[in-house]
Amino acid sequence: MTTDVADNSPRSQTLGCECLRALRESNKKAADECGAALADCLRCPVEVEIASIDQLAYGDFLNKLPRASCYNLLRAAPADGPLLLDVELSILYPMIDRMLGGGCDDDPPPRRPLSEIELPLAARLVRLFLDRLSRAWNGAGDWEFEVTEVESNPRLLRALPSDESVVSIDFRLTVGQRRGMARLCVPYRTAARLSAGNCAAPPRDGTPGAQPPEGAARKDDSTIELRVTLAVAPIASAELATLRVGDIIATEVDAGSPALVSFPGGPKFLAKPAVCAGRNVVRIAGPIVESDEAA
Repeated sequence: MTTDVADNSPRSQTLGCECLRALRESNKKAADECGAALADCLRCPVEVEIASIDQLAYGDFLNKLPRASCYNLLRAAPADGPLLLDVELSILYPMIDRMLGGGCDDDPPPRRPLSEIELPLAARLVRLFLDRLSRAWNGAGDWEFEVTEVESNPRLLRALPSDESVVSIDFRLTVGQRRGMARLCVPYRTAARLSAGNCAAPPRDGTPGAQPPEGAARKDDSTIELRVTLAVAPIASAELATLRVGDIIATEVDAGSPALVSFPGGPKFLAKPAVCAGRNVVRIAGPIVESDEAA
């Protein structure tokens, strides 16, 4: 009996790949919304993206934090134990500077704890992040975060045993030319609850829901090839043989025309090209109807 208790302890259990993937998806939504909210608050471009999600011991989580930081002890009603949010001063000071009307990216941020004047400004940024996080986590309950303590030295705040299993969700923030990290520490049981509540299974055969495009495999673990075509144009073979880097190929397609998203069964959607988190992406605009294919 004693052995069973030890084996079920959160200090010895690990989350599976599906659970970690569910955590990434739910927190990616929080990152996107937080980036948009910070951009409005600071009146400058802000990018927030998930850098990594790792399961480790709480002591190892502390070891990867900088000596001086903005370390927030959090309390949330559904959580099994405290949560912790660490925001590096290297990105927090530039954000505070922009809140006060600055915008100079040349001067390095100071290497000191936050002052009494800067603490309320930092708290406003932390609250903005937590509000977006609670929305993204609503699939696993009603989350309301409360900051109960703020510490400049993370090692002075022993909120959990050093060998307690936690999940570190690391967010990379880019504000102007500055970059820094915000790390959320979630206890094992809370992370397991979140992954279970946010991991919605795709519709099965015979149940309501969106069906995959014709020709697409229906197994959850399968992959298919997807192609996005921006434009198609004829070119002479002689011209093709002389193409060099930097040459421009003109097409008859208008720059505002949608791209075609194709699966093995043929073109299925119209999409708009865009950029997100430094990557080329397309936003689905709608399905292709017969009139579109005929055109």
